[in-house]
Amino acid sequence: MAMLFNNENFFTDSYSLARKGKRMGDIPTSDEISGIEVRLSKVLIKNNGTPKIPPFPGLAKMYLLVLVISDLEDPVKNLDLKGFAKVDDNEELPVDRSIFYWKKSKEENKNPGQIHVLVSVVKSKEDLRNVGNVLTKVKSDSSYNSLISDLFSSANQVKNITDTLFNIASIVGKYLGNVKDKPLLTWVQSFTDINGDLDRLGKISFEKENKNAEFKLTLIIRDKERERKALNSLTGEEKEIIELDIH
Repeated sequence: MAMLFNNENFFTDSYSLARKGKRMGDIPTSDEISGIEVRLSKVLIKNNGTPKIPPFPGLAKMYLLVLVISDLEDPVKNLDLKGFAKVDDNEELPVDRSIFYWKKSKEENKNPGQIHVLVSVVKSKEDLRNVGNVLTKVKSDSSYNSLISDLFSSANQVKNITDTLFNIASIVGKYLGNVKDKPLLTWVQSFTDINGDLDRLGKISFEKENKNAEFKLTLIIRDKERERKALNSLTGEEKEIIELDIH
C-alpha cells in the first residue's frame, strides 16, 4: 500500500545555513562554517491509534523512517528504518542520535549547501518486517536509483527535493507491506545556504508535533573563526561559559 503524505499529518519547513560566500576551499570568512551536525533528538508517540480494551493493553507496532540527502558527493547521507514492537501512548522512542555529520577538512573543497531531512513514523498492521531486508530491496529498486541519479543533475528547488523525499519514502512503504496508508507524523526539514544569516552558532532546536506524535531535531553549527573571535573578546567567567556552550 502506498503511503499518503498530502494530509494533516505532514509538515515541511526550511532554515538557512549561511548568508553568502563561495563554498569552495578553506574557510575564507566568518560567513562560512566549519562543522554541521543534525541530531534526531526526540520521537514521542502521543497517540498510537490503538484503543485500550481490557485485557488488551493497546500497544502498537511502529516503523521510524529517517532519510537525509545533501548536495555533497553521494547525496543519500542517511536512509534508516527501525521497527518498534510494543509502543504505548506517550512513549518516547530511544532514538537520540546523529543523522547527519559533516566536518571541514583540508581535503574537502565544498561545504554542504543543502541538507534535507525526512522523518516519518508509521504504524504497522502486521508483525514487523526485517528492516535490513527492506532497505536492501529499496536500494536495489530501479525507481529509487533513478530518483537518486536525478537529484542534483539539474537546477532544482526545495519543492522538487521534497517530492523526491516523498517518492523514496513511498518506495520504502511498498516493501514494508501492510502499514497504515497515512503515517502518524511526517516532517521534512530543509537546511539551505540561500538568503540566510548564520548568526546563531551552537545548538538550535526545531520541533514539530500533531495529535499523534512529536519530533525534535537539533542543528549544531560550528564556525571556528567566529568562535575564536568571540572568545578573544571575553575574559574570565564569561569566557568559561562560552567555551562550555560551544564544546
